[in-house]
Amino acid sequence: MIRAAALALALAALFATPVGAKEATPAKGPVFTPSDMPYPFSSAVRVGDVLYLSGQLGADESGKAVVPGGIEPETRAMFARIGKTLNQHGLGFDDVFKCQVFLADMADWPKFNAIYATYFKKGRYPARSAMGVNGLALGAKVEMECWAWAGG
Repeated sequence: MIRAAALALALAALFATPVGAKEATPAKGPVFTPSDMPYPFSSAVRVGDVLYLSGQLGADESGKAVVPGGIEPETRAMFARIGKTLNQHGLGFDDVFKCQVFLADMADWPKFNAIYATYFKKGRYPARSAMGVNGLALGAKVEMECWAWAGG
């Protein structure tokens, strides 16, 4: 009887979640996070251990216009919106592993990159795709969507 109890304790310790690790969500299908923007999309959807974030613009508080001033303030506002969504899920930029960037003008690439690099640890940048596009919602200069690891 003592051996069985000892074995059960050893197995429980072996398979226990490490201190500080994120608990995995049981696979029950997608979990939708409503957007605070006045448009028909979710700000994020969690499927298993991955959080898929919708593309974000550098929108103002109303979500009906981009912040003024061009690519730099828009990029910072966009990152603030992404950070807010990550935070709602107990995550941060260290959990982001893939980004897709859409630029209305590829000439803004260097300014965008300079700001982008400050949000991630050097040497741990997410995999990324970037493209120039022919127009973004609200006349924005930049939009970015991300995928984040939400597992343990």
